[in-house]
Amino acid sequence: MSPGERLAEQALASLCSVSRTPIRKALQILAERGLVTAEAEGGFALVADPSVTARLDHASEGTTETEIYAAILRDLAAGRISGMQTIAALQRRYSVSRQTVLNALLKLCDENLAERAPGQQWILKQFAISADAVSKSYEFRLVTEPLALTLPEFKRDMPALTSLRQSMLVLKSMNEAAFDRRLFERTDFDFHMLVARSCGNPFMAEALVNHHRRRRNNPVSGHVNVFRLVQSNLEHIQILEQMERGQMELAADLMRVHIQLSQSQRPRLAGRGVPPAFKLVSR
Repeated sequence: MSPGERLAEQALASLCSVSRTPIRKALQILAERGLVTAEAEGGFALVADPSVTARLDHASEGTTETEIYAAILRDLAAGRISGMQTIAALQRRYSVSRQTVLNALLKLCDENLAERAPGQQWILKQFAISADAVSKSYEFRLVTEPLALTLPEFKRDMPALTSLRQSMLVLKSMNEAAFDRRLFERTDFDFHMLVARSCGNPFMAEALVNHHRRRRNNPVSGHVNVFRLVQSNLEHIQILEQMERGQMELAADLMRVHIQLSQSQRPRLAGRGVPPAFKLVSR
């Protein structure tokens, strides 16, 4: 396309598989920015050279998609933007290129925090980052994860369990001052993902995998004291041991207690040691 070329609304609408209304609004926005001009007989014509606008687009790439991803989540959580958005609206809000916004939205989709809607709309999942999202997450896990362990088609992946045990034992060897939060987060994620993927029910596996991926990107461990993380790792070890032994009902009971303790973040610990429910299990 070259400057002066007429922009037909119907042709653009057909190309984008939308009605003429959003095309007309988009052209009006471009006119405000001086990229197109309204013609006397109606319609719009291109003013700017596309190669020039492309260079301008790249000039705005100082703001990365990761920053826009984070900004969208912050604004969504604070109620500054609604859960229904378009790329154009987010472009105007954050003054970045279309590609940057699209990449941020695709990243949100990967984390199950957004999804495409009909036309040019995108749905942002506000419930996933609301003030009570963590509490609701624990409620969901409390119902599903113990159940996953007891499903009849649960298949234990012994090599994966052995690998996890090694990481957990490394964490166990660390004192509170040297405790590696990043290793804990990675091990925690891998452990709960293993339970999800091994459950034998594809519907439950999909729900849990998506949930844990979302949880990974909003980790609570940074807000939890190290002592609780140390205890959580010990709980993981005991659950894993029962899984190795094929004691799935006991593993499920321990998982239930583990999630409840994590939810409270203020567990009643006996002598700053293993929680009472876990002391019942012989090592």
